[in-house]
Amino acid sequence: MRELIDILSPEGVPIGVKDKRAMHRDGDLHLSAHLWLVSGDRVLLQRRALVKESWPGLWDISVAGHLSAGEDSVSAAIREAQEELGLVVDPAELRYLGRLRYHVVLRDDFIENELHDVYLLHREVDVATLTLDPQEVAEVRWVSLDDLSRYPLVPHDDEYALLRRTIIGGL
Repeated sequence: MRELIDILSPEGVPIGVKDKRAMHRDGDLHLSAHLWLVSGDRVLLQRRALVKESWPGLWDISVAGHLSAGEDSVSAAIREAQEELGLVVDPAELRYLGRLRYHVVLRDDFIENELHDVYLLHREVDVATLTLDPQEVAEVRWVSLDDLSRYPLVPHDDEYALLRRTIIGGL
């Protein structure tokens, strides 16, 4: 199934639509929604499925995904939470933390050139009640901020710093 994504100008304005695979091949700028589930000083991490094209088997943000063409980031965060974890989220529960730039070349034919809209959701979730999509998520686990460095993480250093500032600052 083809997944169509909005291509963005350097200012973040949609300028076209492209298939996700071609977008990553060409390194086009695009938008992703990132959602952190937080409970106290703990965050929910997901370990990416081994079948994922990027960062297989590494620990990552609670929920993350590309925006479909024409979709806004709140809708994408809610959709991805349902798809990846079986978690129903109300838009009013989300707190917007900001937009971060992310660029990394994984291979000659796979370039991550993204803007990340980062959201926070304060909610205690029993991981046993989640329905994980095996094509996306291998497992989930609550981890304290102090223990994050013990996990092989997808390199989102700016985002981890933003998360720490937000939680430690009590925002």
